[in-house]
Amino acid sequence: MCNPVNAYHEAVKRFRTLDPGDAAARSGARYDRDRRILEIMYFGSLYMVNGDGAVWRADDPSAEVSFNDRTLIVQYLCESSGLPPRGAWLSFLELPDGSHHYMPFQTDAAIPLAGVFGRRPEEFDEAARALGGRPLDLGDRSFLIPALPKIPLAVVIWEEDDEFPAKSNILFDSVSPLHLTTAALWVLGVELARKMIAHYDREAGRKREITWLEGVKRD
Repeated sequence: MCNPVNAYHEAVKRFRTLDPGDAAARSGARYDRDRRILEIMYFGSLYMVNGDGAVWRADDPSAEVSFNDRTLIVQYLCESSGLPPRGAWLSFLELPDGSHHYMPFQTDAAIPLAGVFGRRPEEFDEAARALGGRPLDLGDRSFLIPALPKIPLAVVIWEEDDEFPAKSNILFDSVSPLHLTTAALWVLGVELARKMIAHYDREAGRKREITWLEGVKRD
């Protein structure tokens, strides 16, 4: 398990040794050679990364980027294999060593999504589209979410009815383990759930924040 502070600093340390043009080619980011800045899409928004590993939103440079978001972006730029999405979905349990984080993933991502959106299908659609999502044909409602250029996620919900409670799931393109570790993919999935919930209820989304790789919610 990675120390939450070291997760970002270790990623930045490695990032500073990379050729930015190579990182862009592998990850699907764009390298602006004149400005020496990488431009990368993350959950439907454009982010900028300079040579020191600093990360900011293109549309709001002064806003603080959360620890999880900047760690995931820098780790992805370091680790991405260059392979494109395969269009085949894996559950979290099917990821390498997914059983190690499966129950926290349910607690921090799938169960909260079902609790918030199980009776709110229109709000589910709106939250997914706000992250750049496009509809899929899974469950009762589902969307493909472009989390990172080569890591699409699928968010699926089965609505509550008279017989069954609401259920949700987040699926990973089968290429995902070649771009990020399973522990990082866990955080990516939790961030998807948190961002969707925050779109509906900002305070509820804030309460779903976790400390990097530790599964500890902030008060």
